[in-house]
Amino acid sequence: MRSITDILHQTVLQKYAGDASRLHPSPKHISNALSLLSLESPRELCRFLNTSIYPLEKIINSPEYNHYILPKKRGGERQIFAPEKQLKLIQKRLNYYLQAYYLWIKPVEVHGFVINPHYLGAHCNIVANANVHTGKKHVLNIDLEDFFPSIPAKRIKNLFTSPYFNFNEQIAIALTLLTTYEGKLPAGAPTSPVLSNFICLDLDADLRIFCHENGLQFTRYADDLTFSSDTLISADTVLNIILLIVKNGFNINNRKLRLQASNRKQTVTGLTVNEKVNVDRKLLKKIRAMLHDLATNGIEAATRRHFQLEYVVDSKLREAIRKAYVYLPAFNPEDAVDSKLQYHFINRLKGYINFVGQVRGKDDPVYRKFKQLFDVRFV
Repeated sequence: MRSITDILHQTVLQKYAGDASRLHPSPKHISNALSLLSLESPRELCRFLNTSIYPLEKIINSPEYNHYILPKKRGGERQIFAPEKQLKLIQKRLNYYLQAYYLWIKPVEVHGFVINPHYLGAHCNIVANANVHTGKKHVLNIDLEDFFPSIPAKRIKNLFTSPYFNFNEQIAIALTLLTTYEGKLPAGAPTSPVLSNFICLDLDADLRIFCHENGLQFTRYADDLTFSSDTLISADTVLNIILLIVKNGFNINNRKLRLQASNRKQTVTGLTVNEKVNVDRKLLKKIRAMLHDLATNGIEAATRRHFQLEYVVDSKLREAIRKAYVYLPAFNPEDAVDSKLQYHFINRLKGYINFVGQVRGKDDPVYRKFKQLFDVRFV
């Protein structure tokens, strides 16, 4: 088993230990990181994951995931692969230790998929991410395309054998099979967010150096990259940034590439940043509309309208259903929205409202009104 001294002198820790700009985790987080990095044998891995060898082998050889589809906010669909119960427990445990390690080496530019160590006085969230770009002449937004699915299992395995972890082949392969599905990083697995951050370490470093040399501010929140400057961001600069992204194994979403000048609305991950960080008025309008639709027409109709669902019910089937529900004369089969989708609508509305409170503060009158209207219905 590697000694603590050996682990502390890994290339990655030598690289980051003297960087005063990085966070300095608590002894607990450091201890958790070292526990993860010390794994060398299947027996140690089983003990680390609180399981025995045979159940773990079964999960590794035949991982089970539930596949479902969620509609995206701006149209399209998101493929979700949620691990079954036992695998999910294992991934949650891995995530706990991976997050502790990532906190140790996290670049200051990264604000998404990170635990918030409040004892350090630091906050890694969407507001902190946007705050870097307030009051800038130009803001450039770049979105990485198909973020999780674009990371193949081979890259995860190479990560685990790289100087960042220095695991042997046996441990690296086991961890890769426990955290990937169908040859890629699955959206829906607890470990995918933090692993994507590890995969982006080299990209973050390249962009940090480039931006320092070219007078740019840079942050990354998951797959959203933002650059800002008090001078014009030239087409050549944008092209060089894209080349660095491609060099690091990612593609950009052309539809979400935006360069915004200060004489127009500038947004960073949904927040306006022209003068200060604030919620986009479009979101406030959307929340008002959702609350009004909910109060006026009920949860099923509001859900259907929000997700732009259209139902085509055969006339004979409609009549058969009406007869079966004769004691419910107001029943309309076109109003029958899946309960899971209703739950998703409620959670989305609640998330929007909490987001307003996070950005504008809990004492903000707009937030308090939204919360009151929501609580009357669901609390």
